[in-house]
Amino acid sequence: MSERGTPAGYGIVERGTASSDVARAAERIRLAGYAVVPGGFTGAEIADLGTRLERVMARQVEEFGGAERMATIGETLTARCPLVYDEAFLTLAAHSGVLALCRELLGDYVILMQQNGVINPSGQSHTQLAYHRDLPYQHFVSSRPLAISALFCIDPFTIETGATTVIPGSHRMEMFPSDTVAAELDTAVSAEPGSFIVFDSMVFHRAGENRSGQPRRGVNQVFSTPIIAQQISLPDALDGKYAGDPVLARLLGYDVAPSRSVTAWRERRLARQRPASAGAAADKRS
Repeated sequence: MSERGTPAGYGIVERGTASSDVARAAERIRLAGYAVVPGGFTGAEIADLGTRLERVMARQVEEFGGAERMATIGETLTARCPLVYDEAFLTLAAHSGVLALCRELLGDYVILMQQNGVINPSGQSHTQLAYHRDLPYQHFVSSRPLAISALFCIDPFTIETGATTVIPGSHRMEMFPSDTVAAELDTAVSAEPGSFIVFDSMVFHRAGENRSGQPRRGVNQVFSTPIIAQQISLPDALDGKYAGDPVLARLLGYDVAPSRSVTAWRERRLARQRPASAGAAADKRS
């Protein structure tokens, strides 16, 4: 180490710079594929979100016709689009620190592609125990991230509770590694309740085995560029809610939802031009 604490090097003529927490987390995600980001939530807020997630899960089981029907499609442990059922979950999707990091990695135009509550029960098998990407079935890599996942931890993420494990750097490899190498690189990501595990959605990851005797709960957000369609249409599911808020409307995908007709597409484009045109007219009058 040098006197200033900079790692020593030899023959290095170019070096990255990261002058903020957001920049440092982004650099780590580009290199290793993941980072843990504090959320700033109180213990009471975290506990409340846990209770609300359980309520959403129970409601979704009921509205689909019961646990047996949900179990048939492997859905009894996944609460989809919880923000549609309880706006408290919008605080996770619109978290300023997470969005700042996503914009650092993806660019200014970021949309919420999906939000899922995930429950990892103790001693019970489930689909999340298998390695996967949050953009599944894709075996290609890109020079820049296509999507960023932000897994909010309601409960402690430890080896005992079944912490999410990742294969660092796998977002840069097209194919899944051999079983031996995957096992050697498999890294458990420990995180405190109220924090986010933020990772490139192309990183291969899985939930660990929960041996704690308590469920391990989280809420995963996947943010993407507008070229990727939402898993479930949030504008339709929300029935127009938040459409009048320009920031939330963009985040929730209102601006990129497919138009129902050529005329509808043109009307939407015209509506976007009106504020700018009105401002220009006001400038000319002044």
